[in-house]
Amino acid sequence: MGSRTEEIVHAFTEGPPGQRQAILSAMPPTMTRDVAIQLAASDEPSIAIVGLDQITADHVGDRDPDLCLCLATACFQVCRRLYDSHGAGPAQVYVNTAGRSAHFVVTALRSVPRYEDILGFLDAALPWLESVGHRSHLTDLLIARIEAHLQLGQTSQALEHLSAVPEELRSQDVRFASLRRRLEGAAGRD
Repeated sequence: MGSRTEEIVHAFTEGPPGQRQAILSAMPPTMTRDVAIQLAASDEPSIAIVGLDQITADHVGDRDPDLCLCLATACFQVCRRLYDSHGAGPAQVYVNTAGRSAHFVVTALRSVPRYEDILGFLDAALPWLESVGHRSHLTDLLIARIEAHLQLGQTSQALEHLSAVPEELRSQDVRFASLRRRLEGAAGRD
């Protein structure tokens, strides 16, 4: 983690509301930044994290993938720490926000593109997300891992990860069938 990411993690796990607000106030303006700043002022961590998540979502796909990566990585780490301290949180906010943040990390890394970093991040994030019962972004993250291996020309690893996806999950999303066809074509060229 970079120092900016660490600063955000510290503010949202240990810092006072004013520190969280100052960090979000320093971000480039977005349509919902003011709401995010108000949420960050809460003494309730499950509300404050929604502010960080909101400002992170505002920066996904913008012209500064490094800022998006910093915010998404920080949000993911904050959620993990808050989960360790408080459990899943109301409506599983820490688990669900961590999954969404993981998706944002992958989106930022794809835009650069940094496929090795995607694999490193997902190798660490996926086991934790699966262990805490996250489901809503799991398919996208599993697919992102397979696609990163494909982009790096690592067909055998991509096939291995695709084979490890439970059949029940593979049958629910046509993207897995598309990946299988791409992998079979790539394996035939190797």
